[in-house]
Amino acid sequence: MAVFENIHTRDEAFYKEIYFHHYFKSKIYRFIDILMGISILIGLVGLLFEIRPDNTVYGCFVFIILFRVIMYRRIVKVSMARQKEVSAGGDILYTITVTEDSITHKSSLGSEYSIGFSSIKKAYQTKNYIILQSGAKQWYIFKKDGFVMGNCDDFTKFLETKGYKIGR
Repeated sequence: MAVFENIHTRDEAFYKEIYFHHYFKSKIYRFIDILMGISILIGLVGLLFEIRPDNTVYGCFVFIILFRVIMYRRIVKVSMARQKEVSAGGDILYTITVTEDSITHKSSLGSEYSIGFSSIKKAYQTKNYIILQSGAKQWYIFKKDGFVMGNCDDFTKFLETKGYKIGR
């Protein structure tokens, strides 16, 4: 028996928000940003002692930042193109139904699959979405204002009872 049901479509704003979080706010990229910040501080401290900085390091920083921006823009563009291709340019309606033990994901194109909560390894949120990630890195995405059964606050409490901590 369904406990929660969420319906949403995926447009360019959806893909931008989801992938922005992935490319700029995920733990690995935050770690890289911290390392770059430390390197910049070391370079600035070196200037106080008249040590000439290694410009190769700064070139790498520029490359890393440009690479992330280019990959982010590319994945948004590719995702939109894929959606348009399979939907003949129309919107695809995604319905995610949650029971006590599983999540069922359906699309208006006819695909349907279910997964047990034991396969969900991580939960986090963006401004407008809650994302559950499986061990295989598959995302199950819930729009915060897309609940037609239950609501976002109750859903996050439900996830906490399942042992998931919803981080940003």
